[in-house]
This record gives sequence, structure tokens and C-alpha cells, in this order.
Amino acid sequence: MTKVAEKSAPLIHNSNLKNFKPFRGGADKLPDGIQKLGSELPQAEITDKARALKAAEETKAETPTEPTANVADKAVSVAKTLSKIPVLPIIAPSVESKALSKNNDKKVTDKKSEPPIHYIKKPAVIFIEGFSAFGISNGDGITDMADNFPGAKKFNWSEHEKIVSEIKKHAPDEPVVLVGHSFGGDTAIEVAHELNSPKNMFRAIDLIVSIDAVGMNKTVIPVNVKSNLNYFGEGLLPFLHGDPTVARNTKYTDVTNELRSDMHSKMDDNPEVQFEIFNKINQVIGGVNDEDIIIEISETNQLKDILEAIKNSL
Repeated sequence: MTKVAEKSAPLIHNSNLKNFKPFRGGADKLPDGIQKLGSELPQAEITDKARALKAAEETKAETPTEPTANVADKAVSVAKTLSKIPVLPIIAPSVESKALSKNNDKKVTDKKSEPPIHYIKKPAVIFIEGFSAFGISNGDGITDMADNFPGAKKFNWSEHEKIVSEIKKHAPDEPVVLVGHSFGGDTAIEVAHELNSPKNMFRAIDLIVSIDAVGMNKTVIPVNVKSNLNYFGEGLLPFLHGDPTVARNTKYTDVTNELRSDMHSKMDDNPEVQFEIFNKINQVIGGVNDEDIIIEISETNQLKDILEAIKNSL
């Protein structure tokens, strides 16, 4: 018996599907009615780049996330590590570095400003007593004059360095007066020689009064001394009396020598000598700081009155 194959029903084409965009999925994803039509459409191709991105996404999805506890432990560990790192000091930029950053072409040095020098704005009147032994000098006359001349100071003949230091405390334009007896007179002239040097700016000495100066280097007066009043005595022992003095240069220094018959130890006590010394000092410092001197004289007199009243009450 011959079988006759059945003819399949003719395929119906819908004209509404002519603009239908192909489905990019597999044929098994198509609706049942158009699976056959979908099988005839070209399959979409997946590029290598798309595959790589897809694989990365799948790997990321499969990687388990780190537990919150582990993150906290790691934070604590990092904090402990940071705490062990030594703290370095913060160095602020100096004024010099700021200046260099602004002026690269100009070299700037950081020099510390020197403190201002404060001078005593008064004349330096210094009395120097001699060697008080063996009747050479008792120092009474020098002490009496120093105590009664306003602003004056007294030193011993051996205090050479202190005398120089005291003179340097006074302003360079203030007068300097040195009055010395016996070895004190010799010290006064030695001090003048020391100050007559570039180191000491050839500090001027306005007046030296040498009363029977005894010692070495006492006869020549250096050029930084403006005036020298020299008293010297006559006697049987030349060592106990001074000698006449001479100026190194008479253009700068005026020297006056006066011979006296007083004993060496009593020459500074003589009222006539003391009067001449005070008169000469007043001529040198006259008109300089008159107001201050008047105040000091007033204070000195007041102090004497108080001491006298206390003495009388005892």
C-alpha cells in the first residue's frame, strides 16, 4: 500500500512583520508562534570585549565581601602602627627663609641686632688715693674731696682696670677728670696712656691732677690729655716726691707744674691745693649738666643735714 505524504499547510506571512527587528536572543527565547521565523534570522555575535566584561562581572559577583569585623581589626592595626611613628617637630620658616623665597636674586643674612649701649650722661670725676702705708699717704685729703664733690667716685691706686671700666661707662662726649695722689697720681697718668690707643678710641681726658705722683711712667703726659695740673714737692728723699711733668705734644696738652713745700703725705690735705683742684674741675665741667649737678649738691647737703641731726640727737 502506498502511503501518500500529507501536505503541510502553507506558511502564512503577515505583512505587519516586515519592519520587525530581529530578536537578539536565542531561538528558544522566541514566542512559540515565531520560533521558526526566528531561526531563520541572523544570530547576534558577542565580541571579545563584551565577554571580558561579562567574565569580570561574574568574578566580582562570586567574590565574597570581607566581613565588617575584619575591616575594624585592620583599622585598629593601622592606628597602632601610626602611633609608633615618631612625631617630627614642625619647623616654621624663619624670616630669612621668607626673605630668600621672595628675593631669589638677593642674598639675605640673618644678623642679630646688637643691644643699644647706654652711657652715663654725666662727667666722670674720679679721685685715686695712694699707697696708705709707712706714712707715704693716708688718703684723707683724697677721701675728703671725693666725698664732697657731687657725682665723684674714689678708687685705690691698684684698681687700674676698674678705673678704665668706669670711664668707659660715661658717654664719649662727657668730660673726664682724674685726680690722684702719690701712687694714685701715677695710676691716673697710666690710665691716660692706656686710653690713648685705637682700641679705646683715643678716649679724651679733660683734666689730670697729679699730686706728688710717685712711681714709673709719670712724667710724660699723652696727647689725649687736654690739661695737666701737677703738684710736686721738695724734700730730702726724692722718692717721696714727684717730678715735673711734660706734654708729649704741647699742641694738644697744656701742662702746669707747681712746686710746693708740703710734706708728701699732707699735700692732698692742704686747703689751698684742694681749692685749686675744685676750681679747676669746675672750669672743665662748667656748663655741662648744670641741672643734674645742682640736684646732686642739694641732695648731698640734705643728707649732711640729716646725718648732723642724728649725730646731735645721740
